[in-house]
This record gives sequence, structure tokens and C-alpha cells, in this order.
Amino acid sequence: MHEDIIKKILESIDQKSIFTETYPKFSGQGYRAHKIEAKNFHEIKIPDSNKRIAFIDGGNAEIIGSANFSLSLIRVCYVIYENKKKISSKKFEMFAFVRAVNENNEITYKTEFFNINNSLKLEEISFSSFDPTLMLGMNRADISSIANAIRRFAELKIAKSVNDEQIADITVLDGNLQSTLTNENKYLNELYESCETNNVVLTALSKTNSIFTENGNLLGAVLSGISPVSSWSYHPIVDIDSHNHKAEMLFVKLHDKSKHIFRFEIFNIQKIKAEETINDLAGNCVDPVFIGYPYGLVEADRMARVSNQEKEMMKTMLMVKIKDKNIERYLSANNAHEILDRVSF
Repeated sequence: MHEDIIKKILESIDQKSIFTETYPKFSGQGYRAHKIEAKNFHEIKIPDSNKRIAFIDGGNAEIIGSANFSLSLIRVCYVIYENKKKISSKKFEMFAFVRAVNENNEITYKTEFFNINNSLKLEEISFSSFDPTLMLGMNRADISSIANAIRRFAELKIAKSVNDEQIADITVLDGNLQSTLTNENKYLNELYESCETNNVVLTALSKTNSIFTENGNLLGAVLSGISPVSSWSYHPIVDIDSHNHKAEMLFVKLHDKSKHIFRFEIFNIQKIKAEETINDLAGNCVDPVFIGYPYGLVEADRMARVSNQEKEMMKTMLMVKIKDKNIERYLSANNAHEILDRVSF
């Protein structure tokens, strides 16, 4: 790439001053932003704590699929830490089979579940193929995208079971507490009720975020540039009044050597415990593997991830079984891209 082009690109990226921002920018109803001010930084102080923290994450991979069906492996794990040591963990797996059916003269995606171990039970789930929470643009939702929704519901279901068993004081989800999918509120509301009943603090930590300031900067980058302390939480950011988002939102830098700023959320009726909970969480963020990020979430991600090798092995086993069956003609409609990916020039 030419040096003058690189120079112009870098100038374009760096053209906004991060020190002139005044407000974060939120879309939709029910969000009232607070002014960005240095007084809203709160220094993190790691306590001596024996609280049990449950970290929950999930993974999924499509094994075989076509335009009218999709078979995916769904895996959800929890890991519990106390005093920086893992004290227990558990893995839940199932296959989710989604097929397109005609209901009331419209195409609907219906699911069927096959448990593998540690039975993870979800009620039958169906989505309209024109569900706006799943569509990209004006086209029908891709049937393979349903697995992502199922994984999210399964994560919330497992979080509830952890709370019901009272094996943790704090639950940390990977992501956020915002309901963006059809039927998601059902699982979130069950989880909220469980947290209240069992006195468990519910939180979520998002690895990535795209919250902007009013001038188009990333809020995390702005806060990183003006923070007066080395590790911190920042709030208030926004008052949220939405039945789809029952959370108090903060931003955090969980270790003084970390280069990463994360969006952190806590169940809104528990917001008085936010700083205390962040301090407890920061004690789990000292591992150099990913300093400033809870190692419990690193471990949960590792356990839940479905590797390409695992996916291909399962796919090969299935392809042997369905060879010369009618199913094979459906698969050929989807594998043209795979053939081109293997072609070398």
C-alpha cells in the first residue's frame, strides 16, 4: 500500500479529538445519556473476598445445513471461581435441528432438540422467517442464524440453574442484559426472578461494544483518554427505562496494565452493588493470558468453543450416514461456496 494513502487513512482515523466529547449517543426510546465528566470515574480497589463467581458462556457451530434446514451443536459451560481458583465447572451440550415449515401460508423455522449430556431442556422454539430481530436487510432470516438465538437462550437458562442451585454469589454472562431477540425476554425475566429469590448478583461483560459519543467517537476510547486513574469503573452513563433492558450500564478498565475498556452491566435493582461487584471481579483479571479480562470468562469460552476440527469430524460422520440419501441433494444447494473456498489458483 502506498505511504501517502496510509498517511491519509491514519489522519482520517485520528481526526477526532477525544477530549471534546460531551455526551454518549444512544438510539431508541428509554435512554437518557449523562454528560461525560471526570468526576464519574471510580477507582477500583481489589478486596480480600471469598465470593463465588460463576462465569457463563456458550458456543455453537452448524454441522450440516441447507436453505430449509440446519443442524447445529450448541454448547454452554459455567465455571465457578473463588479466591482466584476454579472450584467447579460443568458443560451442557445438545444438537438443535431447525427446519422450515409452512404455517398459515408463511415459512416458519421450527426447532427440535437432542440432548447429549447434562440434559439442557429448552421449550420448542419457532421463529418467523421474516422475524425482524433475525433478518439482515429485507431478506428472510438465514435458517442457520437460529442457532445463535438458541445458544443465547441456553446461556440464560443455565445461568438461572446456577442461581437456583445457589452455588455462586455473582453470575457473569458474556455479553449484555439487553433483550434483542423475539422470546428473549421470557428467559431474561426468569433469570431476574431467580436472582432476586436467591440473592445472586447478575452481571454481564461485553468484550466488544459500539456505543458512540455524539461526535461519532467510541465511548470506550474517549473514557480511556480522559481517565484520571489507572483502573476504574465509570458511571453514570445513561438512565435506562426499557422493559427490554433492565440494566445499569457502566464502563470498566479492570487492571492498570490492561489496554481494554469493557462495557459492564448489572441487573438494575442491584445497581447499588455495582462498584463492590466490579472490585470483586477485578480480582479475577490478573492473569497475563488476557490481563484485565476475567480469567473465568476465558476458561468458559475455551470450554464452550466448538473447534473446526470437532465440527468437521461430526460433519464427516453424518455425511457417511446420509450418502446416497435424498438429503444430499439439499446440501448441494449450500456447498458451492465451500467448493470455491477450496479452489487454489
